[in-house]
Amino acid sequence: MKLLPVGLMIVFSAATATAGWAEAQSESRERFVCTFGTTQRFIDIYRLVSPGPRGGCRVDYTSNGVTKQVWSANGDYAYCVKRAVGLVTKLSKGNFSCKPQTNDQAGVGDS
Repeated sequence: MKLLPVGLMIVFSAATATAGWAEAQSESRERFVCTFGTTQRFIDIYRLVSPGPRGGCRVDYTSNGVTKQVWSANGDYAYCVKRAVGLVTKLSKGNFSCKPQTNDQAGVGDS
């Protein structure tokens, strides 16, 4: 029984450290929510804090509750936007309805 609280504390600490890294690295996020029936997919574009005028970026894709980083770039935010919009277009052609998430909807549908 003494191992259970320690195990939970380790898992919690790892999750907190990961969340802290994401917050420290990310300046902003834009999200597209794509739906088809009850299925939802998320495409997130992160503008990363980095030195220089253009900054870095990454694109995450969430499908079936699993999030994967699919693209990233150092100093080329436009690259990430272009790739994310390409994925949104591909999903739309596959009968998904994709819409940008507004700031008012932040937190709704987060995985």
